[in-house]
Amino acid sequence: MHSLRQLPRRLSPWWVALILAGCSSQHATYVPDGRRGFVVTCSGLLSSWSSCLVKAGRACGNHGYETINGDEEDRTILIACQPPRIDSASGHTSP
Repeated sequence: MHSLRQLPRRLSPWWVALILAGCSSQHATYVPDGRRGFVVTCSGLLSSWSSCLVKAGRACGNHGYETINGDEEDRTILIACQPPRIDSASGHTSP
């Protein structure tokens, strides 16, 4: 029983770290024009708008993205992934 009472004290630094670090999430969706997109949310005291932009960039890879709607105060952004570029000379898509 003695060790169970100390458990909350041992875990409390971890909870504080998690709360301060915040969390970010992304979920796939489609934007009004039908393109694939993502809603990226970054919350927490240490999360910033730039961390949301980095996460948005990673979601679409090297194709890039277009910001459809973003709220810097709420740190939420709706993005649409750019389609792969087609090389006009070879007809192949670029990575």
